Amino acid sequence: MARTQDTGRVASPSDAGGDYAAELEVAARGLLEVSVAALGRLDETVGPGQLRALQALARLGRVNVSALAADLELLPSTASRLSDRLTAAGLISRQVSPTNRRATLLELTPAGRRMLDEFAGVRARALAEVAGRMTEQDRAALLRGARAFTVALGEQAGGAAP
Repeated sequence: MARTQDTGRVASPSDAGGDYAAELEVAARGLLEVSVAALGRLDETVGPGQLRALQALARLGRVNVSALAADLELLPSTASRLSDRLTAAGLISRQVSPTNRRATLLELTPAGRRMLDEFAGVRARALAEVAGRMTEQDRAALLRGARAFTVALGEQAGGAAP
């Protein structure tokens, strides 16, 4: 359990809407910082929104623009422009659906998969560097909590964990 910075009291995990959520947001900043820094180390000029789209396509497989938009909670027109930029970068392919000539199917290219693999590797190395300064007990607790969080996130989204 996290301790509040000013009072030293422990926030209750059952208070997911109040102090606990605020403390979790502060505690998770380091993880986010590592991910953002890893993204910045990539040779590609891929921003966080584009990374989310690539990760969604890796999880979903070949889908149409509307399915990508729904997964990312974007308007279809926004997802279409995003897919245009990723196609221009060679990270995804766009193909006309064989069952509906008006629909466009999106899929990761080998270059898109390599970029995601590179990002995961850079991020894993950065996480390992930081985790190496933690106690074994703290590393195990972080791993348990992160796994549980990822499962809960998948359940909230109504599907498999990301």
